Amino acid sequence: MKKTTTIALFLILPGIAAFLFFNLWPIIYSIYLAFTNAQLGNFPIQAPQAPKLTFVGLDNFRWILSDEKFRSAFLWTWLFVLTSVTLKVLAGIFLSLLYNNKYVKGKMIYRSLLIIPWALPLLFSVTVWKFMFDPIFGPINQMLKSLGVQTLPNWINDPLWAFLALNIIEVWLAYPFMITVITAALQSVPDTLVEAAIIDGASYWQRIRHVVLPIVGKPIAFATILTSAASFQYFMVPYIYNAGLFEDKFILLYGFRKAFGATPHYGRAAAVMIIATLVLAVYMYVNVRITKLQEGAKG
Repeated sequence: MKKTTTIALFLILPGIAAFLFFNLWPIIYSIYLAFTNAQLGNFPIQAPQAPKLTFVGLDNFRWILSDEKFRSAFLWTWLFVLTSVTLKVLAGIFLSLLYNNKYVKGKMIYRSLLIIPWALPLLFSVTVWKFMFDPIFGPINQMLKSLGVQTLPNWINDPLWAFLALNIIEVWLAYPFMITVITAALQSVPDTLVEAAIIDGASYWQRIRHVVLPIVGKPIAFATILTSAASFQYFMVPYIYNAGLFEDKFILLYGFRKAFGATPHYGRAAAVMIIATLVLAVYMYVNVRITKLQEGAKG
């Protein structure tokens, strides 16, 4: 082996070791736990009267898939992906088109203000939104009351109203990303095509539909896939907002409760994480194939 090769390997070995320890090893260990009966009492330390840590095969996966709460969490998670992603994409397209309009003045100021959600800590943002949705003292219900609404929504404890509140919070948290991607894509649309459409007599919405959107379709698809993956992994916001209400509404929160709830079972929690990872991987692969994003990457 050449001296330069030896030196190069010596230099990259610490990085490889750190990657394996902090990334690959936890994944492998979690997969191992998913096939054991690891729970409070035998993991990480074996208690005298607790069942011994043993290999149980696919028992954890069978238990999870037969659990009604897991099925509920799975369905609600996908419903949230559908609703939140739709709202995020629509909000991103609308705001991007609005602030790219030549008649809008002070675009740089508006764009700077629109990325405020990125600058704020998530804990702070969700706590403020939770106060705003407070059924008694929250500004939103106070405003509805001033408008004459008699039956005020319980945004915190009612499953449907709280689900709607999470959608609103998610749109507020994610629209800066959507605007950034879509605005960059809109700026790549040739002015000559738009001007040609104007000469042909196309209306504003016809130009958007037949000229602009086909060109920015792939960037929008890319942003949609990424933000839908983030919605599928939704955890921190429902956990802060009302963890007890949503423990059977989101897969990752369900798995967290299995690991750190009243009766911790780490094997089943690891099985939940593996199922969620596999489902997300298939979802991402199918969407990339459908939207043909890989062809754009090759080009």
